[in-house]
Parts: sequence; structure tokens; C-alpha cells
Amino acid sequence: MRSLDIVVIILYLIGVVWAGLANRGKKEDSDEFFTSKGGFTGRLGMVMVGFSMAATLFSGVSYVIYTSVAFSAGAGIVMGMLAFPIMWALLRFWFLPRYLAGGGNHPYDIIEERLGEPVRLCLSAMFIMLRIGWMAAILVAPTLVLLGATGLGQEWFWPIVISIGVTCTLYTAIGGIRSVIVTDAIQFVIMALGMLFIIGFIFQKLGMPIGEIYAQLDQGDRLNLFNFSFDLTVDLTFWTVVIGLMIGNLGSYTGDLMMLQRYHAAESTRAAAKAFAINTWGVIIVCVLLVTAGLLLWVWFQNHPDPRLPENPDQVLAYFITNELPAGIAGLLIASILAATMSSMTSGIIALAGTLTNDWLHRFGRPRTSAELLRFGRWASVGVGAVAIGTAGLATVMGSLFQTTQAVMGAFFGPMVGCMMIVVNKWQVKPMGVLLGMGLGTAAGWAIAFSPVSNLWVATGSLIVTLSVSFCFRRKETTN
Repeated sequence: MRSLDIVVIILYLIGVVWAGLANRGKKEDSDEFFTSKGGFTGRLGMVMVGFSMAATLFSGVSYVIYTSVAFSAGAGIVMGMLAFPIMWALLRFWFLPRYLAGGGNHPYDIIEERLGEPVRLCLSAMFIMLRIGWMAAILVAPTLVLLGATGLGQEWFWPIVISIGVTCTLYTAIGGIRSVIVTDAIQFVIMALGMLFIIGFIFQKLGMPIGEIYAQLDQGDRLNLFNFSFDLTVDLTFWTVVIGLMIGNLGSYTGDLMMLQRYHAAESTRAAAKAFAINTWGVIIVCVLLVTAGLLLWVWFQNHPDPRLPENPDQVLAYFITNELPAGIAGLLIASILAATMSSMTSGIIALAGTLTNDWLHRFGRPRTSAELLRFGRWASVGVGAVAIGTAGLATVMGSLFQTTQAVMGAFFGPMVGCMMIVVNKWQVKPMGVLLGMGLGTAAGWAIAFSPVSNLWVATGSLIVTLSVSFCFRRKETTN
């Protein structure tokens, strides 16, 4: 990697820390630290919360995955965007009014109120296991991709992992959710602009009419969007992408504490709904940009064969950036991949610190003041960041990043969606049934993950099992 690129990346990391610290919360209050207590007001506040949701959804792994899948398999994955208008309607008119009407200062309060402490702690434990592993993966996967694409030796692995991890942990532990949301919003814009630059650069360098580019993509079978096969073992069929990705994303938007924190950060239910709408458009735009970039990369290397091109499609984007773009610009765009990783990393840190503080410490042992909870939350943020950095040394990327992440996330998100559906709809189900359903749903998800069935169906399968088992334990008495 060229010296100028390294300088740009270092300056970027310093700038992110400064932005996070400059926008830290001002109150010495644990609720302010974890939820901002509706502190993001007005139109700008809605935009920042919405962009933060979108940035949280797109880790560095996602940034690489969408271009990789489009490069190697075509544009079929973009059909998953058809599910987002449906999800917007569900969140806007079904989930958010019921969820935020439940009251409480913390995201999982509503679960304890309606299903009891054991169910809350079960969901919290699932979230902790999911996000610790996920944070390690989003640290190690982009690092390995960058090492392979830039030619840096393995001696750079730990410096890169530690630099990203410490940077994220520093401003998260000091500034809390407010710092995270502000920096997420900035980094989301950088991600989008980075993709726009790559697309424009390839168009200019190719010097080909759009019609000719389209013809090459069509001849290469890269534009097959409507594969209506019902074969559950195929990844990019219309049904697999639309339904599978929708259920997985619903798990993130309805059961994931990282997203629930952001709903609480908005000043009202209406503001949270508008922020989610902004998130929806942001996600759709970035997904389309990433898929477009992947398709154009395929056209580029069809017309400019490169014997050194990595065999792993997950490395193609970083390889192109470091070998084709000018010095300085390449560093900035690699920084945009790091931005995607950092935005998700910080969200994971603050969410895990929040659940450790509010779901576990707060209810065991002696009563603690808000100041004590705040102090523990900050140290918990440091601890979570350290664990994620350490775990990155054990994490490995097996096969396709796309398949791996869909399996891990889906096995937990299905039960999370099921639990939140029961809670917000006030369905009459015994807590023991929900606990059993969530356990068997998770087991079913892992069974699907290790079967010939596409991993995009993991979340759907685990959701169906969770609800089916839970409803075997219906109760007659009414609940509030």
C-alpha cells in the first residue's frame, strides 16, 4: 500500500474519533448514555438516526458481500430491496406504535413487562452471543480481505484489527449512543460517496456506451433478476432473496437492541417512523450502488484481464481500489470500507454494554444509582471492545461471507422476531412456551444452516419453529 494511502487512512481514523468525542452526550446519566432519551430532535435528528440505522445494517462485511455476490453471481441479490417497502409498512403501522407505546426507558423493558424476567434475560443472552461473534467477524473479515488484496503480510493483521477496535471503543465508551449515532451518520455518507466514485471511475475508464455494458452483462448472465424457482437449495431465486432477506432484516429491525436503541433516541414515535423511512431509502440506495459497482467490476475485468486478480470474489473490490485508483483516493475509499466496519462495531459495543448494564447488572445484587450504572456502562464498553478484538484472533471466514453471515444472523434473528411479535401483539402465550420456542427455533436455524438448504432460509425456518412451538402453550388469561 502506498504511503499516501496509509496517511489518509490514519487521518480518517483520527477524524472519526474527534467527531465522536465532539458530539458526546452532556448528561451524567446512564439512560442518556444508552438511549439519548429522545435527544435527537427536529429534521436533522431524524436524518441522523435514520442514517445511523442504515450504517449499522451495513458492516464492512456487507460492504464487501454485495459487490462480491454481484461480481460472481449477478444482480439477483438486489431483488431483496423489494422487501424494504413491505418492512417499512410493517414497522410504521404495526411494530413502532405498539413497541414504543409499551413505555420503558430501555429496549427490552417491554419484554419483561409482558413475558417476565426469564424471557427478557433469554433474549438478552441470545443477543450477547450473537453480537460478540458478529463483532469479531466484522473486524476480521474486512481485515483479511484488505490483506489479501493489498499484498500486506500477515504481520499487519493485528495492527489493523487493534487500530479499528481501539478507535471504535474509545469514542463509544466516552460519548455513548450520541457519539455512535453522529459518527454512524457521517460514515454512512462516506460509504455512499465512495461507491458513487468507484462507479463513476469505472464508467469513465471503460469508455463504453451504457448499451454495450448492458449487452456484456446480459451475455454473461449477470442480469437474471427473476428466477422464480422453488428450489430451496439455490441462493439467488426471487423467493429466497425477497422472503429470506426480509425475515432476516425484520429480526434486526424488531429484535436487535442496536436498532431498538435508535427508536428510543428519536423524540417521538412519529420521528422514529420517519427515521426508519430515511433508513429504508438509504439502504436501498446503497445496496443498488454496491450491486452496480460489483457488476461494473465484472465488466472491467472482462475487458482488462488481470492474471493477479484474486480468486476469492470477496477480495475483488479492495484489489481494484488499491491497484487501479490514484494514491490518496484509494486510501480514502479503503477508509470507507473501514467506515462500514466501524459504524457497526460501535453500534455493537454500545448495545452490548447497554444490555450488560440494564438487563443484568441492574437486576442482580444491590440497587445502584444512575451514576454507578453510567460508570459501569463505560467500563463495559471498554470490556466489550477488548473481547471483540481478542475474539477476532479466533474468528475465521469459512467459504462465502454472504452464506456465513446469513447462517449466523438468521439462527438468532428468527427467534427474536418471534418473541417481539408475541410481545407487541399481546398474544396469549405462556412465557415457558416462548422460552422453549426460542430455544428450538435457534436449534432449527442451525440445522438448516448445516443442510443443503440455502442459508437465506435460516431466519425464516427459525421464526416458523419459534412461533409454532410457542403457540402450543397458549393461555386464556388476558395480559396488559
